[in-house]
Amino acid sequence: MRIVTDAFLYKRQTDTAARERSLADEARSKLWLALGLQGFLAAAYIEYFTALVGIPRGEWYWNLYDRLRERNEQPDLGERFKRLEHMPEGTFGREFWNYCQKRGISLPGNPRALPAHSTVHDFVHMLSGYDISIWGEMLTTTFSLGFMFSPHARNYEPSRHVSVVPVRLLAQLIPIPRLQRALERGSVMKVDLFGDWDPWKVMELPLEEVRRMYNIQPE
Repeated sequence: MRIVTDAFLYKRQTDTAARERSLADEARSKLWLALGLQGFLAAAYIEYFTALVGIPRGEWYWNLYDRLRERNEQPDLGERFKRLEHMPEGTFGREFWNYCQKRGISLPGNPRALPAHSTVHDFVHMLSGYDISIWGEMLTTTFSLGFMFSPHARNYEPSRHVSVVPVRLLAQLIPIPRLQRALERGSVMKVDLFGDWDPWKVMELPLEEVRRMYNIQPE
């Protein structure tokens, strides 16, 4: 996965050539990311269906998620995200700040925050409208796999689009309407948020305008 944005780089890289990767390398990185997302989705499936039948569950993967947190203090980056608080209400940046504050999510650059590149997942939550819960993670992950392997993705390859994303088969074999809708919503998006998307280019735009730009349809 390649995310080229000053906000996600501790030190600005001036060598443009060094930042560029071939589409093949990018596709391989995306494959690993997709496998990781599908692993999380499988865990969410287990939690979801054990809850339906009343089997005790420990939500072990949430504990693992917390253990993966590490100290990623970057004062300059933390201050940049903190300034989102002062943006006008309704803008993408201010709404993201509100989103994190309401849910107790540490902004990048602050102690106990996840690595900065993981913030993309939180942006996806906000843009898609799916909450932070077992069910919400299932939907968000499915939504993500939709836009990652859509024809609009920078490194789209039909063979991977069909065979590397078994979540599409899961959506058919386990006909949960909301899951199928999440995949559909992600697939028609006009941007791959896990590609070379730069959130800072839209921070000052209204959130709803950003959703329209990216063709994020209502659920």
